[in-house]
Amino acid sequence: MVVKSATKKKLMDLGIEEEYAHKLADDKKWDDVKVLTSSQIAQICGTDSGTATKIFEVMAGSSKAAQRAAARIDKTLLRRKAARRSRSSKRATLPIQSYDSESKMFQILRDVDVESELYSQLTDAAVKLNVQMSPRITNDLVNALIARGETKLTPAKAKKVITSANIHLKGSRVDPHEAVGITTAQSIGEPGTQMTMRTFHYAGVATVNVTQGLPRIIEIVDARKVPKTPTMRIYLDENNAKGKPLRTNQKLVQEIAAGLETTTTRDIANIDVDITQRHIILSLNNANLRVKKMNGAEVRDKLSRALRLFVQADNDDKPKTLKIIPGVAKEEELATLASDPPTYTALLQLEEKIKKLRLKGLPDIMRANVQGPNAETGEYYISTIGSNLSKVSEYAGVDRSRTYTNNITEIHDYLGIEAARQAIINEMLLTLEGAGLDVDVRHLLMVADVMTSEGEVRAIGRHGVSGTKHSILARSAFEVTVTHLLRAGIIGERDELRGVTENIIVGQPVALGTGSVDLFYIPEDA
Repeated sequence: MVVKSATKKKLMDLGIEEEYAHKLADDKKWDDVKVLTSSQIAQICGTDSGTATKIFEVMAGSSKAAQRAAARIDKTLLRRKAARRSRSSKRATLPIQSYDSESKMFQILRDVDVESELYSQLTDAAVKLNVQMSPRITNDLVNALIARGETKLTPAKAKKVITSANIHLKGSRVDPHEAVGITTAQSIGEPGTQMTMRTFHYAGVATVNVTQGLPRIIEIVDARKVPKTPTMRIYLDENNAKGKPLRTNQKLVQEIAAGLETTTTRDIANIDVDITQRHIILSLNNANLRVKKMNGAEVRDKLSRALRLFVQADNDDKPKTLKIIPGVAKEEELATLASDPPTYTALLQLEEKIKKLRLKGLPDIMRANVQGPNAETGEYYISTIGSNLSKVSEYAGVDRSRTYTNNITEIHDYLGIEAARQAIINEMLLTLEGAGLDVDVRHLLMVADVMTSEGEVRAIGRHGVSGTKHSILARSAFEVTVTHLLRAGIIGERDELRGVTENIIVGQPVALGTGSVDLFYIPEDA
């Protein structure tokens, strides 16, 4: 019996008894269960028609309720969208980015010298021999030949190279019934003991530190929602909306970085609290305002709208000092201030609110630094402390196809599970290489596949992969032993002993490797 844990949980959430939920979830997804008839439910659960009818009605009712809820949500969204259009009709929306196959192939093969004569000779030889050879494998062969002093090959030599590479490629494949999970665990776990708990400067930038080493590996396999040090590499379009060069213009790139970076009140002003007079004074810093591309009038307007209070200025056109009084929303209310002064608590609450107020920039982008230019292309890019992939991707001038974050959860939410799988591989490979450890990428592929096989990023732990294993003994051997065994005993769950852990527990050979083969001797008749 292979019970789908997600299906079982949904059935139990609807109020169906665990025994019946367990039987219904036997190798079935929710989409398969919800279409069952009452007679089929009775047959699967081994119960009477009355109980089966009740279960059928509960599942049917949940589907109707979900449809009604979806209809309500659709109506609500439609109303909100109409209202939003009327308020912000002037705001332009970004068009859908078209897919350029040539540009994408250029990015994929950016480290491959496809113009090399050796590359062309090996590719032609592979085609003639009908051998599937990826561009990167061919490129590795080219680099190996160059290292040996070869600059040109005869057709016979090229054929020998491809034939030999194909033999080794087939020999490196995993044998049937091989225990790849244990091999992966050992191959990552042993080098992991040599990793230190340290942080490295990111791309030589003293102001941007990222978690590396063992802590980063733990973050990845635990599927943390937010990494300890989220960062982004933001690449820009070749030209801006006016057709002028963008990614090679340092000034324009700095303007975008200033627009992305979160600007709080403390970044552009000194905040003084006058306890006796019960007001707050903001002394604007002109140098910081110029860096952030802001002015005093803009700051006053944003403070007034965010706080919904009257903001006094020493100069209406070019204010240098702003005064804010708790509870005073209009200028007319200043007259009654003497008879009804604000409280000390209200003053402190207003101070905290002003300090945390975001005046400009995107949420969670704490700092944005311009890096570059690239020695070959003259291109600049932006590295950030903090991450917000969805908002950054909507920003004008940002190249969405190349912008990257180390926050795997954001990648999953914005780009999907396949992108998240590739991000897990990339992040683990970079972390291991940064620590000077050589781990075969296929082991990392195995970890990424297991973490994303259910359509979401799951942790390798009791709240993820290990906690949802089909084997009772495998689940109980990890954590909370008594809970798993007691629950399995109550509902009569069955363990088929197909995995490694459960077979070791009961002391019998594992059905993997040599244990997957049964050898019989049949003597010949005399």
